[in-house]
Amino acid sequence: MSTVLVTGSTDGIGLRTAQVLAEQGNDVIVHGRSAARVDAAVASIGSQAVAGIVADLSDLDQVPELAGAASSADVLINNAGIYERERLTNADGEEVMWTVNHMAPSLLTALMLPEMPERGRVVFVSSTAHGRGKFDLADPGYAERRYNHFRAHMTTKLANLLMAREWARRQERVDFFATHPGVIGTKLMTEGFQKDGANTLDQGAAALVFAASNPSLAGQSGAFVVDNSISEPTGPGLDDQLAAEVFDYTMQQLGLSGQQPG
Repeated sequence: MSTVLVTGSTDGIGLRTAQVLAEQGNDVIVHGRSAARVDAAVASIGSQAVAGIVADLSDLDQVPELAGAASSADVLINNAGIYERERLTNADGEEVMWTVNHMAPSLLTALMLPEMPERGRVVFVSSTAHGRGKFDLADPGYAERRYNHFRAHMTTKLANLLMAREWARRQERVDFFATHPGVIGTKLMTEGFQKDGANTLDQGAAALVFAASNPSLAGQSGAFVVDNSISEPTGPGLDDQLAAEVFDYTMQQLGLSGQQPG
């Protein structure tokens, strides 16, 4: 069994994922922005919830504390994400969807990776619509461009897919996967998408649990997992040069460009 940090695990797919992992006998570290909701999630999971950590991922200064508190994790599921129809910024003036969905999980992963055991796993949440993403690394947060909420969101999903692929290429000790949990009928989806054809929470959680723990994925680091099987990315999701550029840009922005992955 493993110790698993699930970010954004106080409700929705994150909470259900944490509950399923606990039911399977894993120790689970719960994360959320609200202390009250973290406490409620820990209570709902029971004794398998070994810790509850409060951190706001829109503030990158809080990420190192989260990484330190979760240093015992063998598996990291970067589930936390937001969807904003309007361009919002944090206290540092950075666009929050890019920060929460991409920069924060990238920083968390980089900080936790050195302490993770060999054959640990990191899971990024992506989307089969990642091909709709489009990078402008000169302005990823739409400071100078007209904000397109759908394109901005899909660009974060593309970034997550590319980061998983590139981390898998640059180090071999820990396995990386990107997965598509489906369009889930949660609050995030109702803010950004229609509910027609939505997967259930159990279906979405099953996708994350599969990517985080299924032994059939051994030796497949960097893969994109859809419907419990490996799927070929589309369009820019196959661009190795873009993956390297996004990785290098992200690490540079995080002040980690001189560090070796893993």
